[in-house]
Parts: sequence; structure tokens; C-alpha cells
Amino acid sequence: MLLSSILALLNLTAPVASAADIDWNVAGDEAVGVLSRYLQVDTVNPDGHEDRAVEFLGAILDKEGIPWTEYTFRSGRSSLVARLKGTGQEAPICLVNHTDVVPSEPKFWPADAPPLGGVIKDGEVWGRGALDMKGMGILELQTLIELKRQGVPLKRDVIFVAVGDEEVDSGGMRDLVDHHWADIGCSQSVNEGGIGLKDLLFPNQTLYGVSVAEKGIAWVKMTATGPAGHGSRPDPVQAPHVLARAAWALEQYKPSIHWHWSLMELFKNVGTTQKGITRLVLSSPGLTKLALKARLTTNPATRAVMINTINLTNFAGGSSPNVVPTEASATLDCRLLPGTTPDQMMATLRTLVPDPAIRFELLQGRDANESPTDDSLYKALSTWAVTDATGAVRKDAVAGPVLSPGFTDSLLLRPLGVHAYGFVPFEVTLDDAGTMHGHNERVSIDNVRNGLRILYSAILDVSHA
Repeated sequence: MLLSSILALLNLTAPVASAADIDWNVAGDEAVGVLSRYLQVDTVNPDGHEDRAVEFLGAILDKEGIPWTEYTFRSGRSSLVARLKGTGQEAPICLVNHTDVVPSEPKFWPADAPPLGGVIKDGEVWGRGALDMKGMGILELQTLIELKRQGVPLKRDVIFVAVGDEEVDSGGMRDLVDHHWADIGCSQSVNEGGIGLKDLLFPNQTLYGVSVAEKGIAWVKMTATGPAGHGSRPDPVQAPHVLARAAWALEQYKPSIHWHWSLMELFKNVGTTQKGITRLVLSSPGLTKLALKARLTTNPATRAVMINTINLTNFAGGSSPNVVPTEASATLDCRLLPGTTPDQMMATLRTLVPDPAIRFELLQGRDANESPTDDSLYKALSTWAVTDATGAVRKDAVAGPVLSPGFTDSLLLRPLGVHAYGFVPFEVTLDDAGTMHGHNERVSIDNVRNGLRILYSAILDVSHA
């Protein structure tokens, strides 16, 4: 360890521990055990209490001799930043994850595998956060630990960034960006985002998406006003009626279809794995659009990455069945393609609903942003995603860039000049992916083992001296 540290400081060549030097069954099983315990740490947001996660992760880092710092942004809510020092030849790379998880409904989970149980059964680790995103957090933690244990000489700092409050307000990342970025200053980052999806486009093929872009957001409160009254006397000018008409008007929104460059590059990559007419079609942007437009625009999952969306997520208003309130409101979750700003979406809403009895209030707005594919980290992630345990390229897997319809804390990093990518190296079905924010969230032991190998290999590629 001392020799490798001296060599790193002198920037001399030293043997680098490759992925082949590590027993991934042993390393993966260690990660499974850590994840099981981590899922038992209650960080459900609201209210998060992410200081519990900081305490849990900090104890592990202490045992490994890796220094870390806690950044508190609200009472009981904090983030953790740990660092392995390199020579400084290149700017630091950040392994980003969030420690909070969304609420769950225990009655819909197995009695022997509750949301905060971290139970290992049937070859899987069960619990809220297994996929989103404590599972990835532990892969990043174990990657940092393996780099330290293997004595890898580093040309850059490798920084583990575990933030709180991602699920509700990005409070942890906003705190780091606004007040502590000078202490971090990474140039590249990997975070949640793309994942490996089985049989997504073709049977027996896994498609690994690496998120290079994320849609922006406009969270909007739409409020209707009108005279209060008795529930027995309907009047079309009353607030609930006005709000219902506005909601119906938004349902008629017909946004333009946009083919983001990442989608076209992804299809081109998939085409290289096919033969005949399929290969020909996917190699041509024009033919791809002609052949796939109907299929993609009728599937809600793919349609969402091709249009600006307006989604009415909840209503609020009166408290009694027989009283008509003066005001009734609804919340709109609008997701914006690159090139559309929150202000432009607000103008669109006012055009769709010109009624003066309706007002729109922007609760939160963020522009979409993206990172290039001509980047060493992107290339490493997309390369290692499709390799097997022997290092050979898989014939049944393909990787490519994707635009994420959701947003992560990476949306806050790209404006700082960070090349930020979203990639969780798990291979799941669409049904498995649906357990994120749903019932019975879990990840297989095989995914943890293989995912750790993939992530470690990619980070090793871009960090070793």
C-alpha cells in the first residue's frame, strides 16, 4: 500500500489491479450484505432523516480508512462526501447517489419481505431503494473501497457523493452545489439514470441505456377561482367547474414530436447487432423515423422522451361535500425537452387555457441539459456494460445514449461544466423496473455481483494512473 501511494504521488507506472484480479462473487456477496443492512436504515422522504444513512456509510468508510465529511443542510438531514486522493493529473470524478427513498405501502409487499426489511430471499435483496437507489449507492461505495484495497494508483481523486433529499427537492445536492462545490469540483460523474432492460426492442437482447440528457421540469399549480356556494346548486362559473374545463383543455394538448439525437444514436447502435432489412432501417435516421414513429409514439414510455408532457398529478380544494370553495387547484408536472424552457411551457399553458378565472404559478422550473458522448467516462460505461465476466463482448447486449424523461441531481451538475451520466449496471425486465416507486422493489444477487464488476471496471479505466 505504501509503495503504491508513493508511485501514485510520483506519477510513476505501477501495476494496476484489473477486474480479473478480483473475485466478484466474494466482492459481490459483501456488497449484498451491506445493501441488506442499508435497506433497513429508514430514510423515507419525507422527512428523510438522511443523517442515519451518513452514520451507516461513515462507519464503513472509517473501517476502511477512507476520510469523509458530513454536510448538514437541515436538521437531521445531511450528505456525505468521501475521497480517495489521486495525483491531480486529471480533475476528480464523482460517484453520485442519493440516500433517501420514496414511501411505500407495506400491505402490498410480502409479509416476510417488508419495504424496510432488507430481506434476502429467492436470490434477491428486497426493500425500498434496492433499485432507486441504495443498490447503486452500495456499488459506488464498494467500488471506492476496492480501489483502496487494491492499492490502485490514481491520476485523479475519486469522490463518493451520497446526498439527501433527491426524491423531493434535491436539497442535498443544491446545498453542495451552492455552498461546497469548491471542495468537490469533479469534471465527470456517474449517477442513477439508464439501466439494462431485457427484451426492450428485440427478444433475447438487453439494451443498456446510458443517460446523457434529462428533460427539464416545470412544476405548476393551476388555480381556478369562482363564487362560493352550496353544493346543491351547481353553477358553471364555480371554481371546481372552471378547473374541470381547464383540465379537459390540457388533455387536448398535441405536442410536436422531437427526435433527440441520443435516440437516433441508440437505434444506430442497436442496428449494428441486427441483420438484413432491420439493420438497414436502423442505420438510416429517415427510415428509422418512418418505420418506428407509430410504435414509439403510442407507447407512453417512449412517447415521453419525444414530446413535452403535461401531466395532472393531483387536485386540491374544498373540504366538505356540500360546500363549493372559492378556489380549487391542481398540480401539473410538465417535463421539457432540451430547447424548451419553463417560461415557454408557462406560455403554452396560458395559450391552452386562456380563461381569466384560471391562474398558473410556477412552483419549480429547471431547464433540460445534456452531456456529450465523446467522453472517456461515457465510453467506459457503455463499453463495460456489454462485457461478460471474462471481458468478452456480449452478443446479446448493446449499449447507447438515452434521454431520460425523469430528472436526477445530474441536472444540477451539468450547468457547472460536469459531464454527468446516468447508468445503473443492473439487467432487469420492464416489470422489475416498475417496482421502483412501486411495490416489491428488489434486486438480484447476480445483478449486484455483475453490476459491481462493471462499475469498478469503468471507473478503473478512467482513473488509474
